[in-house]
Order: sequence, then C-alpha cells, then structure tokens
Amino acid sequence: MGLWEERVGRNEALFREVNENIAKLEEQLGTGNEPMPAICECSHAGCTIQVEIAPEGYVRIRQHPARFIVALGHEEPRVEHVVEQHHGYVIVEKQGIAAAAADAVSSG
Repeated sequence: MGLWEERVGRNEALFREVNENIAKLEEQLGTGNEPMPAICECSHAGCTIQVEIAPEGYVRIRQHPARFIVALGHEEPRVEHVVEQHHGYVIVEKQGIAAAAADAVSSG
C-alpha cells in the first residue's frame, strides 16, 4: 500500500498547486472577503468538484502543509483524517507516507 499512499499524496499536492494559482488570481482581482472557488484536493485524479471557501480560511489551511480541502464524501480514511467540517467540504490532514509525499511535492 506504500506506493498507493505516495501517489495519493502527490495527486493531492498537485490539486493544491491549482488552488494556489486560483488564490493568487483572486487576490489580484481584489475580490475582498468573497468566497473563492477551490478545486477538491482529493486523491481521485479525475475529480473536478468545486467548493467555495473564504479567503482567510484558505490562508489558514495553507499554514499546515499536510492539510487539504476535500469535497464531502471524498475523504480517504486510510491516509487522512478530518480535522474540520464545513458546508460542502472538509479539511483533511494527511498521515504517514501520503503526508511525506505531499510535502515533497509542495517543497520541491
């Protein structure tokens, strides 16, 4: 299962990069405190579900490299646990190999 966990961590880190670019564009557009769109950062490579998150909440989540924004029902309990629940999405924290893989992609 180690390889699968690593792939999950890498996939989710790639989705996080997409959301980082969205956040930068939102900041440049000056949308203020309006909710911003974010793509689900789950382990499913084909997932394109969008959720809305407050900009300050997004910044707070990004302070923890092992935390990801995931649409409801897209949690993967084998490699993560829910740390926050919101309307339409949850915040999960990666564990073990998946956390290390996500951190390696984000740092590299």
